[in-house]
Amino acid sequence: MKYKKVLITLTAATIVLNLCGFSKSFCNFYSDHIYGIINNIVGHCTQWAPFAIGEIIMYLGAAAIVLLAVFSVLLIFLRKKEKYRSFLKHYSKSILMTLVIFLFVYTTNWFIPFRSDILKVSSTTRTSYSFEEITEVYTMIVNSINEIAETVPRDENGHVIYDYTDTDISEAMKKESGKYSRLSGFYNRPKQALCSPFLNWMGIGGYNYIYTMEPVYNKYTSSLEYPNLISHEYAHHKGYYRENEAEFLSCVSLAESSSPVLQYSGYLEMYAYIADIFCSGVKDSLGPDFELSRDTIPVYFNELSKYPDLSEQVWDDIEYSDNIVTEEYENDVNPAVEETFKEASAEIAGSGWEIQADILKENIYSGLNLMLLQYYVPERTDISE
Repeated sequence: MKYKKVLITLTAATIVLNLCGFSKSFCNFYSDHIYGIINNIVGHCTQWAPFAIGEIIMYLGAAAIVLLAVFSVLLIFLRKKEKYRSFLKHYSKSILMTLVIFLFVYTTNWFIPFRSDILKVSSTTRTSYSFEEITEVYTMIVNSINEIAETVPRDENGHVIYDYTDTDISEAMKKESGKYSRLSGFYNRPKQALCSPFLNWMGIGGYNYIYTMEPVYNKYTSSLEYPNLISHEYAHHKGYYRENEAEFLSCVSLAESSSPVLQYSGYLEMYAYIADIFCSGVKDSLGPDFELSRDTIPVYFNELSKYPDLSEQVWDDIEYSDNIVTEEYENDVNPAVEETFKEASAEIAGSGWEIQADILKENIYSGLNLMLLQYYVPERTDISE
């Protein structure tokens, strides 16, 4: 009887909360005032483990579902045995209760914050920018990167000394909480994923276990990229679940921190996105009929060379950092295992990325570009929206 009451109560609460989740005002209030409390409590409860508890739960959950299928098939042969039927009944009820609890937690910890208003990075509502404005932001980012490359600490061989800690990254995020309130409060420490090789094959740098409030990262992440990856996952951890939101908060928090190495990582992530639309703008500036081909590529690169780009030092830092993590991956991962699982993992990931893009629409990773332009381009009253 208690089982049914708990099941019905949780199911009803999940349905009601999901219905409330269609109210933006409810989602905004919940995300700003309630989600953080849940995040702090759950995060404190799971921070003690050196591994991601959520990852272990995920594996156990997958095994439990597989066993349910096996036990159900065995029922064909053991249906006359009362003890087996009783065992399967109780096992099935446990699985059902677990799924209901999971859906309830997913609603409170993801669905409602995800349904809140998109992050506003400035007072402007502009959605289109001229090539000149894009160039200004691109130039600012490139110049900032090149200047920081000259100030970051280096060893006797000229390689960057990565003197940051996870606490430095979370503190950089907290400093932005005056503008983005959800970034305040407790931050669970990031944990290395046990399934890092699979994440690598799937093109995934990290993720959050929503039901345990644990940020998790791919072991094979370069030291130069790591601060941005962790701050991105921290943004999700604090309730900013759209990818463009997390990318923006990550880049800006690092870029505006007091650490040159964190600034380096933040601005380089900005460059990875803004360079794309800048290069498209350069191509468009050559005329509406201009098409890239073997004959026109020299023309395109000649035009591109008129604008600033990353220095040789920066490219060397990127290459060196990538080479170290590539070597670590090659030392860790068995080639036979890679050959067996890499292609299938990539295919699964491809489908996942497509689904994510359909759900997020303009709020995917590349949506960062609009946020950067809204943030860095001054308001202009002579341009109509």
